[in-house]
Amino acid sequence: MSNILGETMLELREMREEIISLREELHAVKKRLRDEEDEERGQRSLGRLPSDGELDMDGFVEEEAEQSSGKRSRKRDFDRISKEVEKWASNILFEEERTGNGWKEISCNNMMRKKFNRDGRTQVYLKWMSDSRDEQDRESGISDKNSLDYPCIKCYATIDAPMETVCSFLSNEETIPIYNELVVDHDDIEEITPHSKITWTKMPKVLFVKSRDFVTFCSHRWWRDGTQVIVNQACEHDDRPGVMVEGQGDATRGFALRGANFISKDPNDPDKTRISILAHANPGGGLPQWAMNTAVNGVVQIEPFKLFHKINEGACNYQHQSSASSQTAHVNSLPGRSAKPAGIAQLGYTCFWPNGGGLKELPFSSHPKQSWDDDEEEDNDEDAYNEDE
Repeated sequence: MSNILGETMLELREMREEIISLREELHAVKKRLRDEEDEERGQRSLGRLPSDGELDMDGFVEEEAEQSSGKRSRKRDFDRISKEVEKWASNILFEEERTGNGWKEISCNNMMRKKFNRDGRTQVYLKWMSDSRDEQDRESGISDKNSLDYPCIKCYATIDAPMETVCSFLSNEETIPIYNELVVDHDDIEEITPHSKITWTKMPKVLFVKSRDFVTFCSHRWWRDGTQVIVNQACEHDDRPGVMVEGQGDATRGFALRGANFISKDPNDPDKTRISILAHANPGGGLPQWAMNTAVNGVVQIEPFKLFHKINEGACNYQHQSSASSQTAHVNSLPGRSAKPAGIAQLGYTCFWPNGGGLKELPFSSHPKQSWDDDEEEDNDEDAYNEDE
């Protein structure tokens, strides 16, 4: 009964969202028309504009309506992607056995273990798999998109700092150099909603793999138990076309195919935080399978462990900073949204919401619980989303 009620409430919220969105767009169009009419009156008095009869306002309104409809359709597509990626990642991270279904545990490099994983705070697993995105969401013109397997890494780590501090630290883009050396440049391309955006990120040369850049959709929300969820999926954007062939530009386009970050309180210690990460990537450039294998084997025993080691050090030394602003006040006034900061810089994407904006899960919805013990069984319930209000 609770699931039926949840689905009904979700449908009502979606209908309400569409109505509110349309109403806001109509108000915006009317205001713009009034402003332009006022400006036209002033300019007409100077003899600079034609008369009202010569203006095609109907065509203008139709064009605005078409653009608004396209934006709503695009937003629904990205909402679908967010839900699909979260469900996919939750199943792999919390429902499957950690070393089952082809996953191989990776040990930290012997020479780096004492520095990066002395106390075993981080566990890393690797599996090679094909692109798991829907065919409609994949890039056009990629000849090997259906024929190769790409590396997918899942990690589990404990951070010796409270979740509030960890989230504040990771949501501050100025802290990127503290924990992630694989981001040399980044930018937001487009905001889709207050909780989602499309980003651009550039990474340096790693071993023999030359510099790569990525265009990635990112979204975040909060589970009702307080877990922060950030999902990502590779996408295309007209404002950032990529170089697909190795050596023909400053950076070759890579793809953060799919991924997710789950940040939650440690149930055994309120002063610690648990982070679970899933990352599936295609380095692009037409690298053959043997080259990808060599590159991955060269970094997987070091980089994930280094990442969490530096996040731990950075978060433990971080002085919590308030990011209150007018935007925060606006977010706080939106039902169903959180003002808590969110964000992270990973290989292939950087996304930050220091003033919040993430959706809060419906109080009666359910989702897969985090399982940190291999023999612990959890319910695999359908996740539910609280849409924009």
